Amino acid sequence: MKITRFLSVIALALLTLSAASCNKEPEPIVLTGTWNIDTTQTKVFIKYDELKAQENPVAFNFLKDNVQKIRKNLIQPDQIIFSGTNSVVFKLPSGTSVEGTYVQLDNVYFQINISLFPEGIVCGSDNRNLEIYYPRDYVMGVISSILTPNDPPYSIFNEMVTDESGGIALFRR
Repeated sequence: MKITRFLSVIALALLTLSAASCNKEPEPIVLTGTWNIDTTQTKVFIKYDELKAQENPVAFNFLKDNVQKIRKNLIQPDQIIFSGTNSVVFKLPSGTSVEGTYVQLDNVYFQINISLFPEGIVCGSDNRNLEIYYPRDYVMGVISSILTPNDPPYSIFNEMVTDESGGIALFRR
């Protein structure tokens, strides 16, 4: 169910981006400026191995009970500022600014390289909306950060949560 929802959101995003440019030359993506997070549209998608979930009901219930806490931790940064020199600044809720760079991958997608995401993070834009696509590893890091000594070990979650898991944060100008 979760993977279907995740794929539906991705398909809808791609459809929206393609519909905006049908029957005309693609509009060049201009990221320059300030983008603010739309917290209502930040999503987390946790797909799990059903057998592992049955074997580990406490871990499964932890994921169900904490999905909003995990989503809340994805709401970072709360603002992104792009300049024309391919530089980017993430403004975090704590007030901290983290600088990085970005490169255009194609007409819609680009990659931000910043210390928060050492391997880079893929984003997409249609000049009105900007989406950050959080990979499974980032979501797993969030899960790890909220675990307490009373919770099942991280290794159980790492085995249970599949590669189809991830998150999306939406930003608007």
